[in-house]
Amino acid sequence: MGQSPQTNTMLLCELAEKLGAQLIGDGTKPVTGINTIQDAGRCEVCFLTSPKHAKALSRTKAAAVIVDKAMDSCSLAQVVVDNINCGLIAALELFAPKLQALKGIHPTAVVDPDTDIDPTVAIGPGVTIAPGVKIGAHSVIGPGCSIGENSVIGSHTRLDSHVVVYHHCRIGNFCIIQANSTIGSTGFGYSFIDGQHRLIPHNGGVIIEDSVEIGANSCIDRAKFGNTVIGAGTKIDNLVQVAHNVQIGKRCLLAGHVGIAGSTQIGNGVIFAGAAGSADNLHIGDGAILGAQTAATKDVPAGQVMLGNIPQELKRELRCVSIYQRLPELAKEIKELTKKVKKFETAKDD
Repeated sequence: MGQSPQTNTMLLCELAEKLGAQLIGDGTKPVTGINTIQDAGRCEVCFLTSPKHAKALSRTKAAAVIVDKAMDSCSLAQVVVDNINCGLIAALELFAPKLQALKGIHPTAVVDPDTDIDPTVAIGPGVTIAPGVKIGAHSVIGPGCSIGENSVIGSHTRLDSHVVVYHHCRIGNFCIIQANSTIGSTGFGYSFIDGQHRLIPHNGGVIIEDSVEIGANSCIDRAKFGNTVIGAGTKIDNLVQVAHNVQIGKRCLLAGHVGIAGSTQIGNGVIFAGAAGSADNLHIGDGAILGAQTAATKDVPAGQVMLGNIPQELKRELRCVSIYQRLPELAKEIKELTKKVKKFETAKDD
């Protein structure tokens, strides 16, 4: 049997020191991890992100609580940080499981000799790397991955198990692509010719800029011409579909089940909540937010927050949309009619 992942154990005072935090209370308690207020054990530290949960601290078994402001009425030891989210991230990183790292090139990997792979790159079992591929320093290619011809992967980038990168794709530095995701698959573009749907060739590529993270089972389609682009710092959740020739800006967030149709241009800092989506050839402005299950069917201005989508039969939906756009005027008319009806009802001569 294999060894269990190792975890760190430290004294509470050591944790506070590593976080650059103020410690209030007994610092000699051993700490083995981070957990919620409800589930933390006696050797774990919990955290408080909102004052509304403070009452629950009286019932926790935790050794201490991470807070961003000291609390006079709290009997627990307190680790006081400047920013609760930064402190929590740093603490979780300290206690992350120490998994066995890939090293070198596994003997079952098939690596074409016509490649340029930095000696520090780790390549797992069952990997296939085609001719012309370049991989930068300290990148990790997980088990079962496939990298197509002339694709480029930057430094310090990680591909988890069974990621597929097709030909002529470019992935930047410090990227993470989680298991079973696909980069550079042919886009969904067809023309109806002679009684059948004929696939339009997709001869372009994909560019994923630095510090992009892509969740499991997501797909980024290659462009028909030019490139599908994912901007630097953008984070993409699981089960997300990005179609051909989409341009996504920097530092965007795409939650699970988001679907972006072809050639849509998305600005910087845009957020797509769960199952939101966009029709093709639209422009979504900088900082726009699409709420859960919201479907953009027309351009969205910069900074606009959009919410709502009720699917129904097309003609009925178009009538509803027409009425919905006139609601302010209709509401005014109804208010005026109501006043007139009341006036008639109270008239002495009926």
